[in-house]
Amino acid sequence: MVSGNPFEKYIIKSKSSEDRISNIPSKDFSLTKPQFTSFEHKFLLNFFRNYVEKISIKLSDIIQKKIIIDLSTIEVLQFSEFIDFLPNPSIIIRIDIEGTIISTPKALIVIDPYIIFILLNLLLGSKGEAPTYIRELTKLESKLLQQFIVEEMINEFNSILSTLDKPDKKTYLKLEKISTEPASALAIPYTSYIARINTIIRIESLESLQTIIFPFNYLREIIPEQKAAITTTINPDILNKILKDKEKILSEKNISLSKVDVIAILGKTEVLFQDLLHIEPGDIITLDNKLTDPIMVKIEGKTKFLGTLGIVGNKIGIKITKVLTDEESEEYQ
Repeated sequence: MVSGNPFEKYIIKSKSSEDRISNIPSKDFSLTKPQFTSFEHKFLLNFFRNYVEKISIKLSDIIQKKIIIDLSTIEVLQFSEFIDFLPNPSIIIRIDIEGTIISTPKALIVIDPYIIFILLNLLLGSKGEAPTYIRELTKLESKLLQQFIVEEMINEFNSILSTLDKPDKKTYLKLEKISTEPASALAIPYTSYIARINTIIRIESLESLQTIIFPFNYLREIIPEQKAAITTTINPDILNKILKDKEKILSEKNISLSKVDVIAILGKTEVLFQDLLHIEPGDIITLDNKLTDPIMVKIEGKTKFLGTLGIVGNKIGIKITKVLTDEESEEYQ
């Protein structure tokens, strides 16, 4: 990692076997909906907590009043699930994502206009009176919002992005426009998957929701890859000891960061040798397994888990449904 990366200590911590084994997300696991891995989700939580903390300090200094922005949740959904329930009215900030390899380089920030009018009121030196009604922003208000709030938010985000160790993929955000028109939020394909980052803005006793929208694949693109610190393999003779006494074994650094071979068996069948000689591209081999049968997960050649097939991000994943005992393991060899 580059020097000064605020996530370096976090990334190293998140490499532990316990993080990777026991915290794999299982909610809404499906064959179609992408998900962040445990490491990716934790990294994004840390990333956005760091971001909202810094922007809270920056805006408080500009407005001369304490502003607290808290991270609420990060969730993955289709853009249609968001846009169909977009609050109206809303302040919609459209952002271009520059330098990315994805096909839809747009992000959105959606803020309750009620809190925006209070921020603008404070910015103009008033006491932060709540508006009696929601109206269109004047040109002066739009300019102030852009220069002193939105651009500060974008600059802070870009500053944190610059610390990530991806010299070949430097991306950054650039303001496109600010609008109160709901149609301006139609910046991402309707069926695309997005990450919705929900935050709460608090000014004294007042609070309001701010939603940040990024294409799912973009956030996966900026996350540093996990790198194993040790590349030794585990002796199969101590495999059972590792699985039975996980807490003790994980405390031994050299073993907890070692690698093991994991193989998922989709199914088996038998074919005649004469049929094997005539197999050509396009032929279909039917397996003995049913669609409802569990997937066998072998570690160093021994079946230790059962699971179901799914997708995590753009890769095939296995959701573990059962940990086998030694006796049960023999039944699935």
